[in-house]
Amino acid sequence: MDFKKLLTESNSNLSAHRRKLHSMPELGFQEEKTSQYIQDELTKLGIPISTKYGKTGVVGVIKGGLGEGRSIMIRADIDGLPITEETGLDFASKNGAMHACGHDGHISILLETARLLQSLKDSIKGEIILCFQPAEEIVQGALAMIDDGLFEDYHPERVLGLHIWNQLPSGFVGVNDSAVFASADAFSLEVKGRGGHGALPHLNIDPIVAASHIISNAQTIVSREISPQDPGVLTFGKIESGFAPNIIPDSVSIEGTIRAYSQDVRERIYSSLERISKLSAESMRSTASTEIMYGAGPVVNEQEVASWVRDRAREVLDDSLVGPTEPVSVGDDMAEFLQRIPGVYFLLGASVGNKYPHHNTRFDFDEKAMINGVKVFLSCTLDFLNN
Repeated sequence: MDFKKLLTESNSNLSAHRRKLHSMPELGFQEEKTSQYIQDELTKLGIPISTKYGKTGVVGVIKGGLGEGRSIMIRADIDGLPITEETGLDFASKNGAMHACGHDGHISILLETARLLQSLKDSIKGEIILCFQPAEEIVQGALAMIDDGLFEDYHPERVLGLHIWNQLPSGFVGVNDSAVFASADAFSLEVKGRGGHGALPHLNIDPIVAASHIISNAQTIVSREISPQDPGVLTFGKIESGFAPNIIPDSVSIEGTIRAYSQDVRERIYSSLERISKLSAESMRSTASTEIMYGAGPVVNEQEVASWVRDRAREVLDDSLVGPTEPVSVGDDMAEFLQRIPGVYFLLGASVGNKYPHHNTRFDFDEKAMINGVKVFLSCTLDFLNN
């Protein structure tokens, strides 16, 4: 297939989509205008749509003209972040939210992929499911779509997705054999003692001292209970307690996050935290209760599918633009799809040479990189359905 001829209009289409979407970001489960834009674009292409999944999610389906066959899903997340944009771009958001993680690019890539696949449908056998998922930033959208029956109504044999990543050179396609992103869970700790006068500590049970022991002792979990070959992160990010410098409070509230690249490490960090918190508190005559708020699991590619995606990517890109990357300790609820269906989440480098990372008020990415995402989606989809 002559990809160069096929993609003649793609760069301009991608840029137009991205700039329109970037100017109108919306938060998770509030993506009404974004969802409507996606619906309108798919309808223009003659692609049937459904909006019954995940409140603001959109699913489009392309049926190949050569009859029934295999089924593949391509997923893009659609929500923005509660950040006031400071990029100074002509198409910058002015509504108090921001596409500061590249989701505007993800939508654009999938819309353009949809246009091209729809134009080729008469030469395709099988089914392509276009999944536009809401609420990734609050790690709730994937499960919401699944709970609404997404995989009861559709049965894809493969699932693909991508994430624009500014820490990689523009246009580079990073495909890992296993872990891509870490799990992302939150936890809370409540340490209870007995408050009183700060000048009479022997009459009280000081929860602040107990909390400090918990935090200090918990640092041994990753360094001494987890193998050096299995990365994990335990971070205490918030501590609240006290009213005045001369009062010992009754309790201390602590919050933090756990990150891991495997389900086993994820569970072991929390189990160890619970044990250490309880015993450390008891040693200081106080009590500690822990609660975990499970978010997204680790994003882990299927090795066989990853090898196939790399091969297909090298058919349409230079070899130097395809390879593995270091796993990243951020989270993404693409994990929910990959836990159910063999698939791949690849990183698309889009560095513009600036110093502003994802989730920054000045975040931006190289629009020219988006075409490589389209190429990989096309190459994989056509090969999977027709070969």
